[in-house]
Amino acid sequence: MKFLFQVCFSFFGFTAICQENVHWQADIVDRNERYIPIQVSAKIEPGWHLYSAETPKEAGPIPIGFEIQKNRFVKLKMPFVEKTKAIKKFDANFDSDVYIFEDKFLGEFKVKSKKDTILSMTVTYMICNEVMCLPPIDETLSIKLDINE
Repeated sequence: MKFLFQVCFSFFGFTAICQENVHWQADIVDRNERYIPIQVSAKIEPGWHLYSAETPKEAGPIPIGFEIQKNRFVKLKMPFVEKTKAIKKFDANFDSDVYIFEDKFLGEFKVKSKKDTILSMTVTYMICNEVMCLPPIDETLSIKLDINE
């Protein structure tokens, strides 16, 4: 029983550390367009990095993933794209070339909404520093869509 408690505590400790090293935010930008552009940004603490979708799958790390939760009033019009340019770097943790984001990340997608609603999305990511990686985590973000703004 004591071992099980230690394992659970360690897992939740890693999750808490991970959440403190990356701060996510979703914002609506440039409402003059036909669709609603939503930017997802992250501030990454010094010494840590996220992995881009450009990173080859065989390299090993889990890249940023993005999913909109189902909402009958919202339709995805442009899929999630990374706006920040990824840095190509050799990662000793994986003994491979990878593409990373340091300091900040910005991505964007566009939706059309039929009605005022709350849109929820999940960002899946993994962070590493020069000596270790933390387990992947899912971060849920929500944003209010107001079709009259």
